[in-house]
Amino acid sequence: MISIDGGYLVFHDRFDAGWQLAAHPDLRKIKSLPAKEKNSYIVISIPRGGTVVGDVIAQQLNLTHDLVFSKKMPLPERPEITIGAVSEFGDVTWNNNARRLNVINKPQILHSKVQQIHESKRRKQKYRGQRKPLESLSGKTVILVDDGLATGATMKSAVMTCQRFSAESIIVAVPCGAADCIKDIRGIVDKVICLSVPYNFDSIGQCYIFFPEMIDQEVIAIMAKYQDVKNGKIPNSPYLAIQSSFS
Repeated sequence: MISIDGGYLVFHDRFDAGWQLAAHPDLRKIKSLPAKEKNSYIVISIPRGGTVVGDVIAQQLNLTHDLVFSKKMPLPERPEITIGAVSEFGDVTWNNNARRLNVINKPQILHSKVQQIHESKRRKQKYRGQRKPLESLSGKTVILVDDGLATGATMKSAVMTCQRFSAESIIVAVPCGAADCIKDIRGIVDKVICLSVPYNFDSIGQCYIFFPEMIDQEVIAIMAKYQDVKNGKIPNSPYLAIQSSFS
């Protein structure tokens, strides 16, 4: 992690970002909690990009790791514009673009919603493998992780899913984000941990030196380690060795 002109932090890659988040005092203290208290915490990531960040946090804090599924909804004729996000359950979070463009009830938007729900369900089936479906977060403090916050739509949708599963409290942990987005998210969760808030935020990628697009197989490989978590001991990640120089 380095600092550049403008005062914000740039991460080497998603692994580095996960290391830096795990070292944050509000998360680092979880590692030394008694086992009974620690068992009330769970790391939940938003795939694809958040999976790497969440994996490193889970490994460093010796917590279990799971996923929630939420997909951005792009404007069909201008896919670079995000108008919201939809969860695997069909819960939709619209952003200001959707309201400003007055597109919420247009047929092509409703069609896009159905497509994104199907994609979330496809990812869920593919990424979870033989793991038991996530059904309840009752009594759990969720550390909800992504690789950054741009519009916040996907994160808001993920928060709704955690609330649907009756999470006791939610901590959003992200390496970077837009200031207005961070403010919005703070209003719906118990705590937000964000390490870098660029003054002129343009995209999540500006906060990373290496920010490759992830593929399904990478997520599957990461989450396969959590198929059999016994006695609260999290298996070592093969990805952590790559990051040793950043710790």
